[in-house]
Formats: sequence, structure tokens, C-alpha cells
Amino acid sequence: MMSRLARWLRLMGADVICDPNLNGAQLLRLARAQNRVMLTRDKRLRTAFDVLFLESDNFRDQLRQVMARFPFDPALRSFTRCLRCNQPLVAVSREIVQRRVPPFVYASTDRFAECGGCGRIYWPATHTERARRALEALGIISPS
Repeated sequence: MMSRLARWLRLMGADVICDPNLNGAQLLRLARAQNRVMLTRDKRLRTAFDVLFLESDNFRDQLRQVMARFPFDPALRSFTRCLRCNQPLVAVSREIVQRRVPPFVYASTDRFAECGGCGRIYWPATHTERARRALEALGIISPS
């Protein structure tokens, strides 16, 4: 239920754990063990001191609520974490990814990053600009 919010927070550079295989109690134990704040829509957990209860089902509203409570500058950390597994991305040379990206991407892109966890490859493209515009529209980052 929080997967979309987790991906957007990771896109902004936040270290976010999201595991749909864990129930609320398990996630809360994990968050406490790792000194994290838990984000939830579970009303049973809303009064815990280390939980941020998200009022809305809409991920845009959730993102605004998270940023109001825990502000950080996504312009400094955006696109530094894997959207899938949360690991930090590491810059890699073009030659390393040549056989792992589409030929047109390899021919037109100079910068690549790899996730050390799942091996996914990232590169700047139109999706990064769309994400920046979406964050601008939400008032989370200033227009460039």
C-alpha cells in the first residue's frame, strides 16, 4: 500500500525500507531496531511516538505530509538510490554497461549508475526530467 510513496522517496534520495511481506508489527519492530521512523496508514499504529500516520491514500498528499514533518533537500540527493531495492547507486563507466542497456541508450548517454544490490542500471533521461517537474508541481523542490 505504501510502495509508490517508497519509490518516490527513494527517487528523492531518502533511505526507505518497504517490504510488503512484513505486517505492521514486524515493520514497526524493524523500524525501531534500525532507529527509523515508520510511515503507515494503519490506524492501530497512529499513536506510537515513532510513527507518522499518513492521513491520505493519495501518494502526492502523503509525500507532502512526509516532507512537512521531515524536510530535506531532495535536490541534493535525488537519483542516488535504487528505486527497487533502496541501495545507493554507484557511478560506472559506459563500457561496463554496454551490453546491459539498449543500444540507443548506450549511443546517446555518457553517465550511468549501477545498484550494488540488485544490479539495475540507471541513466539520466526524460523520466528524470518528468520526475523533477512532478516534484516542482508538488512544491517539494524549487523550479530550476
